[in-house]
Amino acid sequence: MTDETSGSRPLLAASGLCKDYGGVRAVRDVSFELGRGEVLGLIGPNGAGKTTLVDLLSGVQRDDGGSVLVDGRPVGRAAFRRARSGFARTFQHPQLALGLTVRQNILLGRTARTDHGLWRMVTGPVRGALRPRGPADDRLVATLLAEVGLDRPDRRAGDLTLGEQRLVEVARALAQDPLVLLLDEPFAGADASGVAGIARAVRVVRDRGCGVILVDHNVDLVAELTDRLVLLADGAVAFDGAPADCLSSPEMNAVYFGSEAAS
Repeated sequence: MTDETSGSRPLLAASGLCKDYGGVRAVRDVSFELGRGEVLGLIGPNGAGKTTLVDLLSGVQRDDGGSVLVDGRPVGRAAFRRARSGFARTFQHPQLALGLTVRQNILLGRTARTDHGLWRMVTGPVRGALRPRGPADDRLVATLLAEVGLDRPDRRAGDLTLGEQRLVEVARALAQDPLVLLLDEPFAGADASGVAGIARAVRVVRDRGCGVILVDHNVDLVAELTDRLVLLADGAVAFDGAPADCLSSPEMNAVYFGSEAAS
């Protein structure tokens, strides 16, 4: 049940989001809400605007119009301000500090709500920003690794498989204790154990009352894990509703299989 249905304020409310690249509108007047403890799947073909929308929500890209509210309050447009407001995310292509260990990468997540947090660290020097760890840090890392199904926290991130790197990214995002978790194609390149670990992590944060937005090309898996699906086509919302209703909708058929492309 979404917050709108229950009569309470939604955790996340996006309204009229737009993004243009030159003469191309990649995201067109996108509006939706996300409730506490709700998992929303964002689906659509290549070029539908899914990753661009995640970038707009997280502040990695600036929108050209629209608004984002968290718990009824407007949030700043910069990425670090979105992180401080409770957004955490993974990336379509994992962005880890490959020279650091799994443990160090995860502990970067705890700084992401500060002015010099994760959003700046992933593209700049990070070693000096890591304070010495203590017992609480070790417990946090052990808990998060157990939740995603990884071990050996002292391995170097650059030595991991792609699927393992994705799991570390999820654990790092969870270290932020987010209100809204954005997962951009987390299952790509993951083996069966990696898929299971990410699915388990999604359920863990959902049960904490976090809102989750899940983007992936595996529509069946997304539908299985989510409470609601938002179907994007050409940057606009073509359908917003229950997974079963979305998968059987004319809009879904037109976007993925039909001769009439949604526009």
